[in-house]
Amino acid sequence: MGDKSLEETVSAPGRGGSKRTAIIVVVLVAALVAVGIGTWFTLFRPAETGRADVIRLDKHRIMVDNSMNLYDPLVEQFSGRYSNAISEKAGQSEEEKVLSQDRERIVRESQANRERLENMAESPVLKDQEVAESFTRFKDQYGAVIAHNDQLLINTTNIYRSVGGPCAALHSSLNISSESYAQDYVKSADECLAALGAAKDGADAETTTLLSDVEAVIRGQRDKQQEVLNSKDPLERLSKSTLAAVALLDINEAFAKAQTTYETATKDKYSKIIESANSSNSTFESVLKKSLEKFDAASGEGK
Repeated sequence: MGDKSLEETVSAPGRGGSKRTAIIVVVLVAALVAVGIGTWFTLFRPAETGRADVIRLDKHRIMVDNSMNLYDPLVEQFSGRYSNAISEKAGQSEEEKVLSQDRERIVRESQANRERLENMAESPVLKDQEVAESFTRFKDQYGAVIAHNDQLLINTTNIYRSVGGPCAALHSSLNISSESYAQDYVKSADECLAALGAAKDGADAETTTLLSDVEAVIRGQRDKQQEVLNSKDPLERLSKSTLAAVALLDINEAFAKAQTTYETATKDKYSKIIESANSSNSTFESVLKKSLEKFDAASGEGK
């Protein structure tokens, strides 16, 4: 009679196990909640700005600034090789080779610099208003340098494809003493004018002005040669031909004037862009240096 029933014997350990299980579950839930809160606190608390963040941002500033020095030699190399390919009539494949190799180097450099600037914009150091304002100016001005060099690729390509391409034949390969000179000139001039018109697509204001100036000179000479073709009377034809030939003597001066105007305008524009970029870089560098000095003073390292 004192023996426990089979039900009691089986169920007793189960109740004890249930209590232990409940305790374990409570402990696990508490632990998970604690971990969850800790994870949330770690992930979502505001990141504090550290001295290392300032140093990292300054290193990126230096990288972007140094990269600007690469543009000039890259552009010069592209310009020289592309000019040779056009003037030597190397063919479409050689022109495309230069475009795909030399021009793409500049395109990749510009893309890398844009990415650097965007990465810099994510720096926690920019929570400081003075740093943020100086960086914004730095980003805008160096962005202008990048955009200028990207535009320079378009301008250079368009000028060589027109002025250095179909237009070059007008005063290099045509035989002025040939009886068909007027006809040949008109035909070549039409090809040149078409190329100049196409070259304005995507060009900036200064380059468009250059192309328009060249276009005006070519069109004027083309019209004179057309008058020669339209002359029926031999004497009139001779007179018109003589006037057209005299006009050719002034054509180089007109081209030189257009070129000088273009070079002056582009140099002034580029100088202002570089001056603004250098100024923004100096200011940004100074502000970051001041920020580092604050960290050093707070930690006692500045003593």
